[in-house]
Amino acid sequence: MAEIVRRRGGTELRLDGRERELLLDIVDRLSAKLGTVPRSSPRAYEDPELEAEYQRLARPDFESTRLADIDLVRGGLAAGRDRILLADDQTLAWIRALNHLRLVAGGLIGIDADGWESTVDEATLARPEYDMLIALGWVQEGLVSAMSPAVDSVGEQED
Repeated sequence: MAEIVRRRGGTELRLDGRERELLLDIVDRLSAKLGTVPRSSPRAYEDPELEAEYQRLARPDFESTRLADIDLVRGGLAAGRDRILLADDQTLAWIRALNHLRLVAGGLIGIDADGWESTVDEATLARPEYDMLIALGWVQEGLVSAMSPAVDSVGEQED
């Protein structure tokens, strides 16, 4: 079973082969949908001219960072190791990538606002994208917890 632990100077993900393959499949499937979901590229301005200028200036940097983060996740999963060791900056990149992919998954099933958990219907629960959203959320939550300053020495393991 997957486990995420804090190590000195980083985070360790322990995933068996099946878990890695599943997560890699999710990353690949959702990456193919990048840019197709409005919430994955939210508007910064209501004014069309300001929005166009913002997108012209900022979008290339956002997209290149987003793709680099997703490639880092893909590379870690595709390496085929049961233990994925991440430095803190890599852990943050994983968190960003998983967040973005969760926005894509949510958008594909019609989730466009916070608080959706209380209104989700049976049809949504049956969609594969819902399971992708939950799986990525579990990993993201584990990474955030591992990075949290609230984790004391009991939560850290020796190398």
